[in-house]
Amino acid sequence: MRWWKYQKTYLKKSIYAYLVRTISKLGHASEAHRLFCNMWAFHDKGDRDACLSMLESLCGAGKTAEALDLLEKIHEKGISTDTLMCNMVLSSLGRLKQISHLHDLYEKMKSDGPSPAIFMYNILISSFGRAGRVDEAVKIFEELEESECKPDIVSYNSLINCLGKNGGVDEAHMRFKEMEEKGLSPDVVTFSTLIECFGKSDKVEMACKLFDEMVAQGCSPNIVTYNILLDCLERSGRTAEAVDMYAKLKQQGITPDAVTYAVLE
Repeated sequence: MRWWKYQKTYLKKSIYAYLVRTISKLGHASEAHRLFCNMWAFHDKGDRDACLSMLESLCGAGKTAEALDLLEKIHEKGISTDTLMCNMVLSSLGRLKQISHLHDLYEKMKSDGPSPAIFMYNILISSFGRAGRVDEAVKIFEELEESECKPDIVSYNSLINCLGKNGGVDEAHMRFKEMEEKGLSPDVVTFSTLIECFGKSDKVEMACKLFDEMVAQGCSPNIVTYNILLDCLERSGRTAEAVDMYAKLKQQGITPDAVTYAVLE
């Protein structure tokens, strides 16, 4: 009881919050969580910044069960769950391919709030795609299209990546054309992703054609784009073209990296 009074008297909520934020930033998730639990027990009202720091620390450490638990109980301390908090947890769940928890949190948000925004939809599309759950990714994309938000370049990039790397390169190409028709200009990520998908589907001519289209549209290839196309050409036995492509990237002032040299070995 005496320790409880000491905590209440000397370790004010602001001090706990500062310690939680500082220790979290130093990467000590378990210690930060212990302090946070003390703050939770000793104070009736929570501190939003401390909660955000704790969530970020837990998610960064892969402690998604604890992060979900905090998100579930945060309202008990007078703090409303917001989009930033949910995005942190969704991103962590997606990165770790914890799809059932990802889906459950999304459904809870749709019913209880906060309402999904474009960044959140993009996290979901990317996460389902990373886990090879193409149908779910397409479903989320369609829900995005029907929402007050509309797909942006990141939404299309995530969907194209998902489709192209899970056996749906033709549909990925269709989505590429669709985004252009809707007035969205493909960026270097869009082109590089689809070029890679064509290459891995043995559609080398399509990959080369898309590269030429990219340059014609004024979108500058980066070293990632060149590495992807070099790998595509080398794997298809078109070594002479790969050598020409290497010369071209050097002419463009792009510095080869370790991947470039590994491809050309």
